[in-house]
Amino acid sequence: MNITNISSNALKNLIKLTQRKEGLLKEIQKIESQLASLITGKPARATGKRRGRPAKAKKAGRPAKAAKATKARSSAKRAPRGQIKKKILAALKAAGDAGMKVTDLSKKIGVKNANVHVWFSSTGKKLPEIKRVGKGHFKLVEKKA
Repeated sequence: MNITNISSNALKNLIKLTQRKEGLLKEIQKIESQLASLITGKPARATGKRRGRPAKAKKAGRPAKAAKATKARSSAKRAPRGQIKKKILAALKAAGDAGMKVTDLSKKIGVKNANVHVWFSSTGKKLPEIKRVGKGHFKLVEKKA
């Protein structure tokens, strides 16, 4: 069959048959899902739509250059490895025997509370010179020589 020699009537018939075929396929899928639900005992989905929360729409007002500039700025704020440890240890040493609460410590060194809590729960617990005094309260114990 040569596509260039198809008449408009034959093309219309082809479109009608294709649409009918698609409708029948949808109907077959519904029947198959109903059969599957009877076998498994789980309810079949009534529509072919996905469940759950719909995807968030992207904001159209922001140009590409601004996105790149924001990305560059945010990566420039990142401190080198080990800087939080140095800052925390220096602040705890300055606080003395009383120690410091995480909230005060985070304000003093300029790091988010959550980041300081995570540091104490991961890196801080590996250091024997750091002792927990109370809830969210830590102090530096000098090493005995």
